[in-house]
Amino acid sequence: MSYLKRTGALLLALLLLLPSFAACSEKQQDEGEPDKTAVTDQTPSADGVPEEEDDGASHFYEKLPAEDFGGWTFNIANDGLSAEYYSGFTVEELTGDVFSDGIYNRQIAVQDKYNIEIVENHNGSVNGIKQCVTSGTGDVAFGYVLSGSCMGLITVNYVLPVSDLPTIDLTKPYWDQGSQKTLTFFDKLFYGYPDIGWDHYESVAVLFYNGYLLTNNAVTDSPYDLYMEGKWTLDAMYDMMNVVVKDENGDGKMDAKSDTFGWSGREFEYLPSLYASNLRLAHYDNETEAFVMDISQENVMAVGNMLGKIINDKNLSVPGRNDETRNMFKDGRCLFYSRLLGDFRNLRDKEDDYGIICYPALEENTEGMVYCQQPYTVMVPSDCPDIERLGTLLEALAAYTYDNVLDDYINKTVIGKGARDEQSAQLLRKFITIRAFDLCYAIGDFSPIEAYGIGVKNGNYASAEKRSAKGFEKKTVKIVEALKNNG
Repeated sequence: MSYLKRTGALLLALLLLLPSFAACSEKQQDEGEPDKTAVTDQTPSADGVPEEEDDGASHFYEKLPAEDFGGWTFNIANDGLSAEYYSGFTVEELTGDVFSDGIYNRQIAVQDKYNIEIVENHNGSVNGIKQCVTSGTGDVAFGYVLSGSCMGLITVNYVLPVSDLPTIDLTKPYWDQGSQKTLTFFDKLFYGYPDIGWDHYESVAVLFYNGYLLTNNAVTDSPYDLYMEGKWTLDAMYDMMNVVVKDENGDGKMDAKSDTFGWSGREFEYLPSLYASNLRLAHYDNETEAFVMDISQENVMAVGNMLGKIINDKNLSVPGRNDETRNMFKDGRCLFYSRLLGDFRNLRDKEDDYGIICYPALEENTEGMVYCQQPYTVMVPSDCPDIERLGTLLEALAAYTYDNVLDDYINKTVIGKGARDEQSAQLLRKFITIRAFDLCYAIGDFSPIEAYGIGVKNGNYASAEKRSAKGFEKKTVKIVEALKNNG
């Protein structure tokens, strides 16, 4: 099943399109992400590309008119570069690497077309925005901020909504559509995910699966097949896991160092299958103008119960974010490995074929979303001196990436030429159009996540929700007022 291996690579690749950002997301992933009201009703086509743009042509950037911005310095405030993931925006020279050279060519093309200089510093994105605004210099074009830190900047008016930029088009495929559905507050999109950085690709929570174990255990339906048929459910995954689990040494107990398990890796606070099931832990109620917990909602509890049965059974799964869980998968001793898409780099030396799939839903035929774990995002300082200029340049960088970097990265850097690779590419392209971002991470209040985790473990969701409700309400009331008064 070489398809599986390339599938993983492909999915990863596609999401990898954004190689570097997962690094940061991995560091603080155990936190969560935001979720909100939809801003757009544009619907992706079957292959995941918005229908009006799906003509296979690379034309967005070419259609943008050139402008002369007089040598303006386009200064990006970023955190320190990651040694494991591609987390930068600029490249100093051509190296022969397809992806890196694509970023370099983007930089040169946009600089020449608009007469600007793109500069990136790594002294901290949050501090960069704060210093820019408090000093009144207007010298930071945008900051690349970890999503869990965004609300702290929004509520004190350090940033202006990305949706206020008059020269961007949020309906275009190079502006993430899922984030607009889950991160819009009071008709404002305070931060966005244009195809400039890659963290919103690599931070997608996925399951890598071992094709050899499926074949060797006579499992005829792969996760890919089930997903395409609308049958990729928690029950289906649970059944597959039980087929492959084996006490290899026959000592009567399951040992992560020697036996074969059904699942290993990160549980992501049990969030991915909630979004796959079109559920969430909290939402904003327009009538009461308040954030509300949904932990004790029937289907939310049902997802938690299934995940508890799957992940917390020590004879079936080995949760953790250490090398042991990855090595189990690389050694062919677990069927599913849960991690961010960007972890594909660490699987390149895996000998068995493997594939990639999203987390399963609670019920069949659910058109859910694919969870993205706290990625870095573009935030614009509130003292931006020229919002039309900034919007024009963000649009240009994103359009160039979509036209000239994305496909080359997927097809030449990560994906192979087999039929299975085409299937993987199709999935990946769909997944990136239906990403979901958790509300708890967006507002910086993780009490619903913590309460849900308690409920999954002890089965008493209502009690856990009740204990957290007052604190959640107190904090979010202040957030609502700040959001209503911002922008």
